[in-house]
Amino acid sequence: MSASFSNVSFIKTAVSKKGYPSLRDKNGDFMPEIGVAGRSNVGKSTLLNHLFRRKGIVKTSSVPGKTQALNFFNVDDNLVFVDFPGYGYAKVPTSVRRNWGPMIQDYFSTRDMPKGVLFLIDIRRTPNEDDICFVNLAGHYNIPLILIITKADKLTAGKRKPHVEKIRSAFDNDTLPCILYSSTKNIGRQQLIKGMEQNFFSKIK
Repeated sequence: MSASFSNVSFIKTAVSKKGYPSLRDKNGDFMPEIGVAGRSNVGKSTLLNHLFRRKGIVKTSSVPGKTQALNFFNVDDNLVFVDFPGYGYAKVPTSVRRNWGPMIQDYFSTRDMPKGVLFLIDIRRTPNEDDICFVNLAGHYNIPLILIITKADKLTAGKRKPHVEKIRSAFDNDTLPCILYSSTKNIGRQQLIKGMEQNFFSKIK
């Protein structure tokens, strides 16, 4: 399994399993999927655009929490990234917020292709109940997770470590892989690619 991120395209948006795409690689096998999750305004779109090296392929909404669907992206005809809707934005209608949990649980429980999830959290924030619930939900379905601490450039190098330790301790999981990321300062991209290879795929090419 390999991904050079040289050919990335948007596939479709879906809100339930009947709308999920079924993509196969050149060998006829279903392509593995990597989910990307986190609170609204945590920087998911920015990270994906930086990872894909395709400015604007993942749209950044001017209204946090506006996108409430799963967005699927084809990477090199080998891999699919699934951008989960952000959560936790107070101005999103209650009815919409209530749909978030069942949508993600439906994906985890009915989809056979997930290889792992990139879970993003702002380095300046402390994990809340929603964050912890999501990490526990992924664990319930035995889906590997990498913690991506975004917006590392917002703190000086000397102040990052205590913030990272505080975030990690909130999840009470010493084995959770953790990567600092900043698209502005070009921090973390290669570490993230290596982390996905090591934690999500058994064979690295």
